[in-house]
Amino acid sequence: MASIKLEDLEKTYPNGQVAVREINLSIADGEFVVLVGPSGCGKSTTLRIVAGLETPSRGRILLGDEDVTATPPQDRDIAMVFQTYALYPHKTVRDNLAFGLRMRGVARDEIDRRVEQAARTLGLQQLLDRKPLQLSGGQRQRVALGRAIVRDPKAFLLDEPLSNLDAKLRVQTRAELARIHKQLGATMLYVTHDQEEAMTLGDRVAVLDAGRLQQVAAPAEVYRRPTNLFVAGFIGSPTMNLFSGVRDATDATSRFVSPSCTVTGGAGEFPAGAGPTILGVRPPDIELCDPADADLAARVDVVELLGSAVLVHLRAAGTEDQVIRVVAPEDSRVREDETVGLRFNRGRLHFFDAGDGHRLD
Repeated sequence: MASIKLEDLEKTYPNGQVAVREINLSIADGEFVVLVGPSGCGKSTTLRIVAGLETPSRGRILLGDEDVTATPPQDRDIAMVFQTYALYPHKTVRDNLAFGLRMRGVARDEIDRRVEQAARTLGLQQLLDRKPLQLSGGQRQRVALGRAIVRDPKAFLLDEPLSNLDAKLRVQTRAELARIHKQLGATMLYVTHDQEEAMTLGDRVAVLDAGRLQQVAAPAEVYRRPTNLFVAGFIGSPTMNLFSGVRDATDATSRFVSPSCTVTGGAGEFPAGAGPTILGVRPPDIELCDPADADLAARVDVVELLGSAVLVHLRAAGTEDQVIRVVAPEDSRVREDETVGLRFNRGRLHFFDAGDGHRLD
């Protein structure tokens, strides 16, 4: 395996569209990094540049210590797994796994060894003589992954490989993929728009928007300390609640005031200073309480049962345009149209500059 390093990577198409802007990213040998972001943010373009399927307008790609920016894709020793399985329907699983090795002139004994090893890793031993039409979607995706594994490449690139699977199968295959990464110790760069995949799979998560990297950090860091408003709003489901107001934090007191709520804290509890601020609170960090003890009162709009919890949609009293979402315990007794109190967990508040959207610390 090998590390991957992207230096000042940019991609501008002939029509002037800028897909990738000044991306600098280092992926350690054996690390699993997930590129995540909305459609059109540049994540698949970045992956295709690393694979050699797109030519960067500027910047370098290093694979280990080797500059592969101008190296043809077939010579980069990188295996790519696509969103579509792209299996040969007339060939068995065994032949699909072996095809690429045969094209490279690998000896028959070596091919058999690698195919058997990949089949054991992926649990495909009983399926080697079947054809793709005899397999489930999850099994086909494992064959597509196995076709990459048999090559024993320096790195794996995966472009939304689970998006064609149903919800239950996606969870199962995601767990298998995590196990395979741990077993192989492989360098993996994975692209998805699904933040749940990003948070559960990645050693680190790289969040993109409009072709730019917004934050690169461990999943827990991205969730607990988003670097700006875009990351705060994109990562987390249900999305973070945001309140526009004014912050005034001194050595003695901390206070945030918006049309919806007034939140006070102890000395040094909020970022120091004063000015227009956006307060962010994640839905699980809000407690339902008596309105007399609350940071704000809100009217219950919709209650959704999630199984182990309920998702409560509310509208702040006096400001009907402020929608608030709260994840509450399953046994919470709330009814539509009643007014309840909401109290924020002071240790889990997020403050952002209202001008540039950057996190205030």
